[in-house]
Amino acid sequence: MQKRAIPVEFEELKSSGTLPSPAGVGIKILEITRTDEFSADDMGQAIMSDSSLTGRILELANSADRAGQEPITTVSAAIMRLGATTVRNLALAFSVISERDDGSCKAFNYPLYWSGSLARAVAAKSLAQHVPGVSSEEGYVAGLLAEVGVLALATVHSEPYAKVLLETRGQPMSVVLAAENATFDIDHATICYCMMLDWGLPESFASAVESFNLDRLSSKEAAELDSLSDLLRFADAISSAMLFTATTPPRRINEVGEQIEMLQQVLEYSDADLDRLLGQISGEWSRWGERLDISTCDVSFSSIREAIARGREAFKKEVELQTGGAIRCESVVADTIVTTTDAVEDARGLGSERIKVLAVDDDPVALRLLVATLRKQGFDVTFAKNGSEAMRISMREGPDIIVADQEMPEMSGLELTRALRRSKRGSSMYIVLLTGARAEDLLVTAFESGVDDFIQKPFDANFLLARLRAGMRIVGLQRRIEEDRRTILRQLADKNNFNRRLKMLSLTDLLTEVPNRRHAMERVESEWKSANRRGTQFAVVMVDIDHFKAVNDTHGHDVGDRVLKSTAQVMSSTLRGEDQVARLGGEEFLIIARGAVLEEARVLAERVRIVVEENIVEADGYRGSVTVSLGVAAFDQGFTGVSEMMKAADDAVYQAKNLGRNQVRGARESSSCADEPHKRRLSA
Repeated sequence: MQKRAIPVEFEELKSSGTLPSPAGVGIKILEITRTDEFSADDMGQAIMSDSSLTGRILELANSADRAGQEPITTVSAAIMRLGATTVRNLALAFSVISERDDGSCKAFNYPLYWSGSLARAVAAKSLAQHVPGVSSEEGYVAGLLAEVGVLALATVHSEPYAKVLLETRGQPMSVVLAAENATFDIDHATICYCMMLDWGLPESFASAVESFNLDRLSSKEAAELDSLSDLLRFADAISSAMLFTATTPPRRINEVGEQIEMLQQVLEYSDADLDRLLGQISGEWSRWGERLDISTCDVSFSSIREAIARGREAFKKEVELQTGGAIRCESVVADTIVTTTDAVEDARGLGSERIKVLAVDDDPVALRLLVATLRKQGFDVTFAKNGSEAMRISMREGPDIIVADQEMPEMSGLELTRALRRSKRGSSMYIVLLTGARAEDLLVTAFESGVDDFIQKPFDANFLLARLRAGMRIVGLQRRIEEDRRTILRQLADKNNFNRRLKMLSLTDLLTEVPNRRHAMERVESEWKSANRRGTQFAVVMVDIDHFKAVNDTHGHDVGDRVLKSTAQVMSSTLRGEDQVARLGGEEFLIIARGAVLEEARVLAERVRIVVEENIVEADGYRGSVTVSLGVAAFDQGFTGVSEMMKAADDAVYQAKNLGRNQVRGARESSSCADEPHKRRLSA
């Protein structure tokens, strides 16, 4: 399958530098695997530099769906079992998750987004055995990353996207996509597709994820589970059911219930079978949630069925109240995307400038003293009892300052520092090491590892505060820098959006809202160069509205303008996705048909002629239709240049008018070849 061209709107998003992306080991893996000739050994070495990532890869390679196979203990064995490409994609997905952050989009529920993504991933992994050609690992990766386009918009355009999310909450997916396109000239489905390709994932994978986002809950009469996009839809229904809350709209619950029933029919499962499946997914969701530090909850098929029954009853009452029993259900945005207003306000309750400090010590007495000292000084303090717990809390909550003991089991203060400095989030934290040692070599090693300051134990409270003041100044500077960075990026995004809209306006006919003459000629020149360089085909169709002057003279220019706009719209709706109609001026239009030879363009032109003739225009007392004369010229006719091709199409239009109007003529076509059926119809 041929890759689509990456739209300029995505390149602008990417240039902001804030798109969700792999980091740390993920960046190394991207660099290693930029070509198909990458070394599995090099990729394995990169993965093994991160013990947490290594554990996750090994766990998937030894998962329950591979029962009966010998357990493996090395990354190289995992690569042999799963395949280098699968391991690469898993590593990239886990790398993206490891860099997650609670961003600044107030209407976006970040914790629920990641919880839903993990639930969808686990569900897709379990269902993959029923889909030909899709591995469980591929389903897992797709489930994790399926909505990354939504996360991208929330990250890059936090404020305007918050408005979009709140205004479209509970609306059909088509409304959400349209609102995104209206605001950003790109939607989250297209962003997903582009990000997958940018990370080196296959075109088929990217297209499946895009298809899932375009049609979250399929309304097929005959349910199917034979592709990755089908798998994602059913997995998303399961994850949505697992995340039902008291605020989930009844219509959403009804849709999810229908999808789960559809899945049960496809799998030919009894209630007991489905109960076992959901129990397995729920258990694995909880285990992976603990490993990835993502919130989960205990659910069962019986609780889901009860929620669906209650939701359907509420939905039925809504239908009766609103429409008297007639309503058409469309897919809505998942509740994992937005929060209620109350939740938004609660999530932003940390708006003060209090410094967040994480205290770490394995000695309970020392930890209690440290926490009490810090809280007495007005810090917002959390604590951890060892280095591993501190690592998880740091990645989840992002403290400004960490005060950690050096001598701890599982992970020492130095090991904690090194691990944090390898991540983007941990690189900016101010780390103070508590140590009872006085050896200079330890202090040198500490600073080389990334420690910002150290304090001898036992510490004096006033001395500790004095040393932390330096950290507070650094944190203050970092906050100002981050705020300035966000402001600059927001201004850059707004500027790009504004410039893009200006360019669009400069290339758009304001009356008909289709491209103008300038855009049309640029497009024709581009198609001509492409045809010469790559051997592709294209054709142009010149269109002229018949007797348009009479419409203006008889009914006025307001009616004439309405005729022009309506004709442009009906022509646009008739064309293929790769074709385009533009207004050249007056009552003249140009259709550019990519990939079409002369005969194919004639068929297209005839279809346009018919729909224009059948289109009824109503405006200010006027009700009627117009006809058009069309001239076709194609690259395969051997023209020497764009000018000759355009003139040939224009000459064909005049020939069509001379032969009676309301007909299609091809360039270089003799007058004796006039379309007899059209002539007979006109004379009748």
